[in-house]
Amino acid sequence: MSAARQHVPKTGAGAGVEFDDDAVLLLMQGLAGQGAVATISADGRAVRPVGDGRWAFYVSGPAVVAEEGTVEECVRNALPRLREAGMPVDEGIPPSECTPDGGLEGTGVLVLDWLTEQGLSVFLKADGDRAAPGWTFIVSGGPLQQTQRADGPTAGRCLRRMLSRLRAEGVAVPV
Repeated sequence: MSAARQHVPKTGAGAGVEFDDDAVLLLMQGLAGQGAVATISADGRAVRPVGDGRWAFYVSGPAVVAEEGTVEECVRNALPRLREAGMPVDEGIPPSECTPDGGLEGTGVLVLDWLTEQGLSVFLKADGDRAAPGWTFIVSGGPLQQTQRADGPTAGRCLRRMLSRLRAEGVAVPV
């Protein structure tokens, strides 16, 4: 595991982990609050080196797509395009408590990255098209017998629901 990923807490059942403070998830929530649909995804089954377009970040209305090797690179490359399209990505999104070094990757994104390293494909959506912005998290492949889906009103609830389902399927998620 790289140095950037070493601060993933190794606590049981995700107790005390505040996924909602993750900078990327806060950005996605902010975009959904403006009526956009924001997704981040990666195919963990793909056998390619990191840096070869493993992650995709997509935002609707304006359509902005970034594909990079890491989640952080995706989001960093999408931000100027979102600003050019007139999306106020710098307003109303508090700084992340999870990333004291100023990076974009917090615990939730590190969990997503860990899942892909285990051969799982992940898809996380903050949906501004819903009456109240909601979240959908889908995980498939790897050791899973079937695709797992969790929905929730916040990123934290959605991720915690998915982690419970993954643990029930025998995936030992390290938070």
